[in-house]
Amino acid sequence: MRPLEFDEDYVLTQAMRCFWRQGYAATSMRDLERATELATGSLYNSFGNKEQLFERCFDFYLERVSLRRVRDFLEAEQARAGIMNYFRDALKRPAETRSMGCLLVNTACDLDNHSGRIAEKARQTQTLIEGALKDAILRAQQQGDVPADKNPAQLAGDLALILSGIILKLKTDPNTDWHENSLDLVARLLD
Repeated sequence: MRPLEFDEDYVLTQAMRCFWRQGYAATSMRDLERATELATGSLYNSFGNKEQLFERCFDFYLERVSLRRVRDFLEAEQARAGIMNYFRDALKRPAETRSMGCLLVNTACDLDNHSGRIAEKARQTQTLIEGALKDAILRAQQQGDVPADKNPAQLAGDLALILSGIILKLKTDPNTDWHENSLDLVARLLD
């Protein structure tokens, strides 16, 4: 048997976009075959079944999108600016992915279709993001940019809820008039 030759990042990106666009339950192996340009047998041999491929795509998304955004913005030297930029970045989604929402949020909303492992990864990542928001708030307080009397854990939870709302609204509302109001709300919570 000759070794498979393909660009794994490309295949995972295409499969991830397919799951992201259509959702896990609505995505067939035929859809994945078309998206990745690989035959079903090659997908099974390289990634396992549909659930295993989704898990690989979900991990790929978490590392390349969700956790990259945490590193890029919530770990920024100027913590308050990093928090604001984290929300600005969420609002600047490219047109082709805006209506797709966020694969993490989509997966969390569809946990009935996923294994316990995937559901746990979704919960852990949401907890990690909320923890990164809390750490950024604490640093912003130390830097004098967020009042010291704010409860960092409560504020992080509020910001995480706002982020989920923004992501859901981006998915359904192509109008951008509300973007500035969302950023103003985040800024007011940090004041």
